[in-house]
Amino acid sequence: MRKIFLFLILSAILAGLITACNSSPTKSAESLRSNAKAYGKLIRWKAYEDAAKYIKLSSGEAVVIDYKLLNQIRVTRYEVSSMVLNENSDEAVVMAEISYYHERVNNVHNIKHQQNWWKDKETGAWYLDGQLPPFMR
Repeated sequence: MRKIFLFLILSAILAGLITACNSSPTKSAESLRSNAKAYGKLIRWKAYEDAAKYIKLSSGEAVVIDYKLLNQIRVTRYEVSSMVLNENSDEAVVMAEISYYHERVNNVHNIKHQQNWWKDKETGAWYLDGQLPPFMR
């Protein structure tokens, strides 16, 4: 009887550990997907200052953003084409395809923007390690 009870307890603990290990990467991927989607919507709707809140360089350096240029950019399409997490689920590469035009020039440009995201170990928040998309003048 004791052996069965001990076996059941150990099985429950093991099952809990396996579930916790399996759900962590999933939660991390869902969190990244949510942040990347929100970031894309902000870029799409010209909320560049809010989108910049997702940017935090892993080196700790300050990010310089040219809002004067950005205010002249109109994004017509923003689509995440791929998202790849590393095996630790604390870094990821997100590829976005962006169509935009400059207000003074009516040519539509298409760019592929590679975004390197990293997860803050203390807060669990995802940040873009880079700049806003490289829009041409």
